Amino acid sequence: MASQEVDERSVTPNPDDPVEFLNDQRFHQTFTLPAGPNRPDPFQVTYSDYGYRDPENPEREHVVLFCGPLMSSRYLHVAKDALAKEHRVRIINPDRPGFGGTTPVPPADRVRVWLEIVPALLRHLGVRHVSIVSHSAGTIYALNTLLYLRRILSPTRPYVALITPWVHPSHSGVSLMRITSGLPEGVLGQFHAVAGFFQRILAPVSEFSSTAVSGLLPSLQSGPAPPAAEPSANKRMARFEEDVWPQIIKKVYTENRRSRSAAEAGGAPGVLGPVGDYDRFVTLLAEGEGNLDAGVVSDGARLKVDVYFAEADNMIGTGGGPEWFKECWRAEQRSERIDFSSCVVPRAEHDTIVGLGSGVFQRIFRQVAGTDGGDDSSSPNVALGFGREEASAA
Repeated sequence: MASQEVDERSVTPNPDDPVEFLNDQRFHQTFTLPAGPNRPDPFQVTYSDYGYRDPENPEREHVVLFCGPLMSSRYLHVAKDALAKEHRVRIINPDRPGFGGTTPVPPADRVRVWLEIVPALLRHLGVRHVSIVSHSAGTIYALNTLLYLRRILSPTRPYVALITPWVHPSHSGVSLMRITSGLPEGVLGQFHAVAGFFQRILAPVSEFSSTAVSGLLPSLQSGPAPPAAEPSANKRMARFEEDVWPQIIKKVYTENRRSRSAAEAGGAPGVLGPVGDYDRFVTLLAEGEGNLDAGVVSDGARLKVDVYFAEADNMIGTGGGPEWFKECWRAEQRSERIDFSSCVVPRAEHDTIVGLGSGVFQRIFRQVAGTDGGDDSSSPNVALGFGREEASAA
């Protein structure tokens, strides 16, 4: 079924009826990849496609391809529909293999199949260029997309935003992650068990999501309150997101419990896909950026990578994990063709940082739409007054 082309004013968040809101057809799209050399059978992909639409002038749409966290779902950010429309941003969020209604594959094949899904889905939707945004373990998919599908980024304003990127415990030193030592692939195949245990036992009595399973299931906690200076419309959108969140969690759990994502378990090699670890990835990316032809990047256009860390983070820590990740992007490693900035978001945690109350998505949408205020706000810190800058463009 083709993506529903809904007028940008047709859906207004209604906090009194989150169920009706979540039943919007834009959040329940299906696309089928035909059988191919590596796929003997057709492959189904479920996805959401929402935010700003202008079918008569599609060049006015600023498209985001979202790569969600470990226990991801196309529903996770649908409450940002109104904010996306405000910034003329369109969001495309596919379910990864084994989640939602997307056909499952063995763990070792998930990244490879994702790299087949993305260009086919964008062609199906008539989308030529996107910005890439990821959260937590979605970084694995975002960076593989960036490296192997570089042509799908804008040739004039190529942009990637990584929110609390997942870092392996061997680099972060976070002992809580040892509880799930097979992460991320070992747990990816066991959604029903983890989610069921969380819903039935842990959620009613603890804040376990923000500790041992942070990044596996989205947190049920509210994010930080919107800054006092924000317009009341932003506060209303943040409040609506909080109101609709329990229904989103319910849909994610119910749908993935029915899926066959539990078919495989165990830690598959090459969790980051063909690129290996992040340090190797940045080297490969820098080499690729230096060899792009004019059809992929315009003269003088530099790839912009913004990274948002949380002030408190029980999954990757606030010391070793972020520091190691930033070191992978140091100037001599990434080359002069890549601008890299990172910041720490005050009062945010690994999960709550993606809530509208943190201001991160407002900042990202301004970057995507090119309304970020120019050179004075080139660092993630400037536009939102974030606490401290961890690295900046060379």
